[in-house]
Amino acid sequence: MLIKSVSDDQTEIIQSIMSLCNIKQFDVDLTYANGGFWKNLPQPIMKFDIDPQTSDTVEANSTSIPLPQSCVTSVMFDPPFLTYIKQGREHDSIMGKRFGGYWRYEELEEHYVNTIDEVYRVLNSKGIFVIKCQDIVHNHKMHCTHLNVMKWADKKFRLKDLFILTAKHRIPIPPTEGHKPKVQKHARIHHSYFMVFEKC
Repeated sequence: MLIKSVSDDQTEIIQSIMSLCNIKQFDVDLTYANGGFWKNLPQPIMKFDIDPQTSDTVEANSTSIPLPQSCVTSVMFDPPFLTYIKQGREHDSIMGKRFGGYWRYEELEEHYVNTIDEVYRVLNSKGIFVIKCQDIVHNHKMHCTHLNVMKWADKKFRLKDLFILTAKHRIPIPPTEGHKPKVQKHARIHHSYFMVFEKC
């Protein structure tokens, strides 16, 4: 079967990555949450999350993984991608409640960069590091996060593959009561990326 780089099925993409990289089961998921990511896939051996939601998930920040150096061969990282401007950190949007986010894009960058450094530490030589990310518009500026991730990882990892996940559905933007309809200034983003890196 021909493996495609574009799909609207996240499970299909992860299965493709596992097949191409000869991964039977991921060693580590750094952002396990409630495990929905792995619903139809083999469970990762080690589950970490800053806010554990299952009894077998270890509380840990992806920037400080409680593992020794060069001890694993595959890591999955599916961090938040949202940033907020007008609202405070206790953001009350549907997406904010579901996925969390950052107050400024600089916070996103700091988290991603420090995680890349830490994953480099725990991965074996030629180990596989998968990052799920999405480009965003923040403060009326387009941030190509997937290109930034390539730049942040450049000296430690080589990009092995890149998959595009298209959205089947998007949560509609609710109208603002008592205000004029918002004028759209940017195309709404309907895709995200799975970036597959190999440790140099």
